[in-house]
Amino acid sequence: MDSFAPQQPGLSRARLAGTFGRGAASVSCSRLRQVQSVLTQSSKSQPDGILCILGIDSRYNEGCRELANYLLFGLYSQNTTDFEKTGFSEEILDDVIMLIKSDSVHLYCNPVNYRYLLPYVAHWRNLHFHCMTENEYEDEEAAEEFKISSFVDMVRDCSRIGIPYSSQGHLQIFDMFVVEKWPIVQAFALEGIGGDGFFTMKYELQDVSLNLWNVYSRMDPMSLENMLSKVRSQSVFRIIMLNCLANYPPKAFSLKKCRVLLLL
Repeated sequence: MDSFAPQQPGLSRARLAGTFGRGAASVSCSRLRQVQSVLTQSSKSQPDGILCILGIDSRYNEGCRELANYLLFGLYSQNTTDFEKTGFSEEILDDVIMLIKSDSVHLYCNPVNYRYLLPYVAHWRNLHFHCMTENEYEDEEAAEEFKISSFVDMVRDCSRIGIPYSSQGHLQIFDMFVVEKWPIVQAFALEGIGGDGFFTMKYELQDVSLNLWNVYSRMDPMSLENMLSKVRSQSVFRIIMLNCLANYPPKAFSLKKCRVLLLL
């Protein structure tokens, strides 16, 4: 692994310094604990772990992306353009699988996106990385086999697995057969390196989207900062619009009336 710390995508240098300041690690760990609390609720059917698969391996499931963005401070947000500046393909950068258990986290990644993920997850307790070296990763067939075997190892001790199937505002009817068609889940059934059978036959799958939405709605320093940032942006927009309207007022509109409309 390279020992240098490259620029992190998704954040400017100024915001990066703020995000990974003294309070950032505690916020990140707190968010992880909030997600893990879904697994410790008093219920006979509570899942043993929450599975989050990004990119093509989950057919770009938005619920998984939303969970990753909550835990990784928006690293995989659609408006993150710094990822594009890395020169690596989306397929490589999205090559991430997480299994969150009540007392640990298993994280599969590759040696390329490892360096971008590390600052966000390094302080998580009982974190288990599944990652090849750069030389090993050059063998595409070996890399694919390693990913499948890592996935099998992650879920080995589970019997019920939670899936963040839907993103907020886009509730979908949970269909385990759709999950079975996800590429990495299909690979689970491969002989030799797979898990000896179909994933959905071996594990009981549960949709944990609603539980996670409750978690996302809780205020913390990062969500407060994002909210205040939006408020500041809206205030700047109002000031700009008022200046424009003052200099170039449209017909039938008074400046006083415009001020009232912009404050609504």
